[in-house]
Amino acid sequence: MQASPSPWRVTVDRTWEEAAMSWRPFLDLPQATPFQSEAWLGRWYREIARSGDATPLLVSVVAADGTPALALPLVLREGRLRTVEFADGGITDYNAPLLGPAAPVDAETARSLWAAVRATLPAADLLRADKLPVELMGRPNPLPLALGGSPSNLFGNLIRIDTNWEGWLKGLEKHNRKELGRFWRVFTRHEDARFVIAADRDAALRLYSLLEAQQADRMRELGQPYFLDEPVFSDFYRNLVLAGLDDGTAFISGLVAGEELVAGLVGIAQGDHYAMVRISTGTGDWANCSPGRLVIERTMEALFRRGFRSFDFTIGDYAYKRGFEVARIPLAMIEEPLSWRGWPSLGYRNAKAYVKRHPALARIVRSALRRAA
Repeated sequence: MQASPSPWRVTVDRTWEEAAMSWRPFLDLPQATPFQSEAWLGRWYREIARSGDATPLLVSVVAADGTPALALPLVLREGRLRTVEFADGGITDYNAPLLGPAAPVDAETARSLWAAVRATLPAADLLRADKLPVELMGRPNPLPLALGGSPSNLFGNLIRIDTNWEGWLKGLEKHNRKELGRFWRVFTRHEDARFVIAADRDAALRLYSLLEAQQADRMRELGQPYFLDEPVFSDFYRNLVLAGLDDGTAFISGLVAGEELVAGLVGIAQGDHYAMVRISTGTGDWANCSPGRLVIERTMEALFRRGFRSFDFTIGDYAYKRGFEVARIPLAMIEEPLSWRGWPSLGYRNAKAYVKRHPALARIVRSALRRAA
């Protein structure tokens, strides 16, 4: 008997340029976060992937009738295990597929799609994915739908403002609202103090140079691991900021006093969604105006006036985020063995969940346990 044809057609491209045609239908649609935008992913594959040991796997899936289903921005890393991961490298805060109209909304269809993807991927031992939003613009994320997974130790932080700016401020808890006003009054006691968003190349380059040095000094002062000043990452963010001057996909803002940077912020954007990706703050005499919180609040207001409504504080559990009364965004993580070599990497909980999703394997395990007893 002839097997039924697959309901999915899968393409795997190895460079961003090769994927241009198959990914275009997804890139032209609104996606969940700016980390799924062409501005972020295109630069990531052209600059980050090419500089390291990651082989791009740009997966696109369409239904049998050609309707776009989803695109997966993946890479293959060679090592003790051949691991399939998202295009992350420690800098992508939300890993997610790009959804099309035919993206699965139920577990059975999602598993069918994943089976087609897995059959097309190159040989690998393990799929490892973290920071996966469970929901994407009101639709289920097909990966957790297909593969289960477990709650991530990380979560997102988001503010959506559907009132006017003053209405949102008034809605904050009294202490938080008053503190923001006090910070600005303290900051502007300095006669040269001002808030800026870079609008030209020279201003952006100068602000970025100051931010980069300030952030590196602060992180090392705190004894935290830091890699964003390595050339490939430094160039990545600099180029991201410069490109954003033309198309509005990135912004660099700051609090400055004379020639001194008091605090700096880099964010990326898509539609009305702004996501913060790098922040730097001065210390010493400026600490009493909480420059980190202040540069965020000033940037939010400026961008709100330009039409932005979603303000994403991205991952990380920090007190300053709670002061803005952010909503937590649940994230998932998945570890899925793709060969027998991948099994030892799974913890007990993940292994148990994997067996539960595969009834035939569950029967084998139960039979083995009965024989052992």
